[in-house]
Amino acid sequence: MNKYRLIWGIVCLVVAGVLVVLNLTLPPESFEFRIGDRNMPWVPPMALVVVGIILVVSAREAGEAAPEPQQPKATIDPEKAALNKRLESIAWGFFLVLIGGFMFIPDDVVTDGWWSIGVGLIMLGLNVARYFNKIKMSGFTTVLGIVALIGGVVQIFSIGNFEGAFLLIVLGLYLIFKQWFDQRKLFGKAEEA
Repeated sequence: MNKYRLIWGIVCLVVAGVLVVLNLTLPPESFEFRIGDRNMPWVPPMALVVVGIILVVSAREAGEAAPEPQQPKATIDPEKAALNKRLESIAWGFFLVLIGGFMFIPDDVVTDGWWSIGVGLIMLGLNVARYFNKIKMSGFTTVLGIVALIGGVVQIFSIGNFEGAFLLIVLGLYLIFKQWFDQRKLFGKAEEA
């Protein structure tokens, strides 16, 4: 069984369930998904249900087709582990400086989008530093960094409240290119050689 497809299928089904509950409990004007000039709030949950079911079913079929080969045990490189810890400490330092800086600036001077852009740049910068030092990147912080960066740009230009849509697009693209990432072993535990 392909555990990644199973996990992402379950995530899609859970998110679809949350969206259905929100559709049923919130007033109609508070939850919008516009296609043209019509509000169609049921489109995202239905799309997620379809994707979730496809992923769950294909996870089971992928497991029956061929057994997964045994992967060699990963060895831990102490130099990479120490360098990764330093890089993470630097990223946390930038994050705390960002928080402190935004506490001094009034909300009417700098919009909320800049906060998201700063957080996204810190997360992506950490992973770029890992990449150039030949340390495996974190898929979680890479995806969150991209979503934060796009969400911040959207907030600055007041395009609308599309952060959720961008999150789904980025997660979908990650699933599409996951095999490519796995072949190049870009993501994983930073300490592994």
